[in-house]
Amino acid sequence: MPDLPKDVIQKAYVVRGGLPRLVLPDLAWVGGCSNSAGWPGRANVKPVTHEPCMAYVVLGQKTIMFDTGHYGLWYSLEGQLEAMLQGRPLDYVFVSHQEIPHTGNLGRLLAKYPRAKAVGDVRDYHLFHPEIALDRLVMMQHGDRLDLGDREIVFLDAIWKDLSGTLWAYDTKRRLIFSADMFGYIHLADDHVCGTMLHEMDEALAAKSLERPALPFTGMRQRDQGARVAAFRRLMAQFPVEIVTSGHTAPIMGPRLQPAIEQLLHALETSPPRFLQSDAGDHGRDPGATHG
Repeated sequence: MPDLPKDVIQKAYVVRGGLPRLVLPDLAWVGGCSNSAGWPGRANVKPVTHEPCMAYVVLGQKTIMFDTGHYGLWYSLEGQLEAMLQGRPLDYVFVSHQEIPHTGNLGRLLAKYPRAKAVGDVRDYHLFHPEIALDRLVMMQHGDRLDLGDREIVFLDAIWKDLSGTLWAYDTKRRLIFSADMFGYIHLADDHVCGTMLHEMDEALAAKSLERPALPFTGMRQRDQGARVAAFRRLMAQFPVEIVTSGHTAPIMGPRLQPAIEQLLHALETSPPRFLQSDAGDHGRDPGATHG
């Protein structure tokens, strides 16, 4: 990708809608979208859709970035991050799983912020990044906590996984969950959607934006999802959620949060979406169970 002309990269990975945004005084939203019309031979394919490729920065007493943003968006992401940190260091980078949209910039970030550490299920990241010192790769498991001074980040075994080591993260102060691929949505290329949160849209546009989930590769149509939905409800009872973030969505918060959650859970139980699914087998363990 670095060998491609910048204008080609920027056609495939676009930044629109005023990103980066400081959503809350201690929550920054950075990233952009993957543009379906930006790939070679796709310019005339309609309709044009975008898949959000997002990352988030929690600005506590210490800072943590949830995922690294897509590798193709680094041309913008580096400046976005600087604007949101305003001279502060980046202390931690949470890597939810090993896909490029989620961890493609890890090497760049740890080079730019030499005191930052990567946290997550990093058991094999030394193979991808032999240039990173091993003490900068900090292994986390379900239930582990990271103290940011004014809050803790709790690492949670993902109920819906994309890869075997997928973790979620929870901010105890903001009651925010970062759910990797879960609660992602693919949307039409629309300036009123890019960089816009659901509660900022009119009702029709918000409903349209929730029509096409971008979900993990969990074989949802091959297995009954009732047990997973029940596990997610138990998780929310233990860790109440007021903000949903993921690598593929704008922040979901405010009056449309619970309806959006219930809409997706109902769809999973009754007619799981076809998008981005596989026939991967189940490992048989209740994903909501704690490690013991």
